[in-house]
Amino acid sequence: MDKHVFKITISGTQKEASEKAQGLADLASHLSTETIKALAHLVKTDPAKVALAKQFLGVK
Repeated sequence: MDKHVFKITISGTQKEASEKAQGLADLASHLSTETIKALAHLVKTDPAKVALAKQFLGVK
């Protein structure tokens, strides 16, 4: 599979931004395009499901 490099802007401290970028890269490498798009849509439109997922994961 081809690899591509993108320049993105992520808010937060340098450490936070690096951790977010690494998390996004991990998700992208393990999930299909369809799954990532569905996840992004859910995050944008359904805060109740996001809150439930955070509770399940043990994060705030």
